[in-house]
Amino acid sequence: MPNAFSDADRLTAFHEAGHAVMAELCGRLLTEVEIVGDREHTGSVQSLAFLPNPDAEAEDIERHLKIVLAGTVAETIISGRQGWDETSEDLDAAVRLGMRLVDDCEDVLPLLQDIGADVKQDLDRHWPAVEMLATELLDRKTLTGSEVRNLLKQHLT
Repeated sequence: MPNAFSDADRLTAFHEAGHAVMAELCGRLLTEVEIVGDREHTGSVQSLAFLPNPDAEAEDIERHLKIVLAGTVAETIISGRQGWDETSEDLDAAVRLGMRLVDDCEDVLPLLQDIGADVKQDLDRHWPAVEMLATELLDRKTLTGSEVRNLLKQHLT
């Protein structure tokens, strides 16, 4: 049976699944993952945000940066295409977060590449979870945080 989903839908599902899996790996409590989108967004991952612990701010920022990078990394894995869409909100967020971790703007790109490589290793290791979640998103369009946690429980232990 032919695939009823467009390439754009499939990329969006893997992008959001990448964010969601990394959020779970980083201990972020998800409230919703969706690929319905609107004119400005093709999908989103919502989570409860807590103020970072001042003593572990760099660690908190790096975890958040991994979550931000995971969408594009998952897209790269599934599509084979490298690089960022220059209009990407994820790229803007990644650069802003990266600037909080380095002193010189010239150090941001190498930082993003290093953390992106770590994210790729994490997603490669947990790729069955990303695939399963992307498939669920294509079928259902929206998942609650508890649904995501229940689906990922068997894959991320």
